[in-house]
Parts: sequence; structure tokens; C-alpha cells
Amino acid sequence: MFKVPKVMREIHKIQEKIYKEEKGLTSEQRLRRVKEAAQKLMRETGIKSRAHATNGAHR
Repeated sequence: MFKVPKVMREIHKIQEKIYKEEKGLTSEQRLRRVKEAAQKLMRETGIKSRAHATNGAHR
């Protein structure tokens, strides 16, 4: 048996945490959480979204 790299163990822990937090949510609730997290990240980093600026329309 081989040793799993530390980074992979950390990723697995994060995936387990997310699974536990979201396992009872509907698809719509999961999508809402992802969108809220993305918007928070964009505010914190100053990133602008082209889709947001055009009201969700894609070219």
C-alpha cells in the first residue's frame, strides 16, 4: 500500500466537509450556496463578472 500525499488528504477532508454540509440540500439550494460563495469571493477580490454586468446574458 502506498502513502497518500498530504495535499490529497487535505482535499479529501474538504470534500467530506462540503458533502456533510450539502447532503440534505436540493439542487436549487446547492446552486444558491455556490452562487453566494462566488459573489462573496468576487467582492473580496474585486473581480468583475461579464455575465453579471450583462444581466446573465452570454455572448
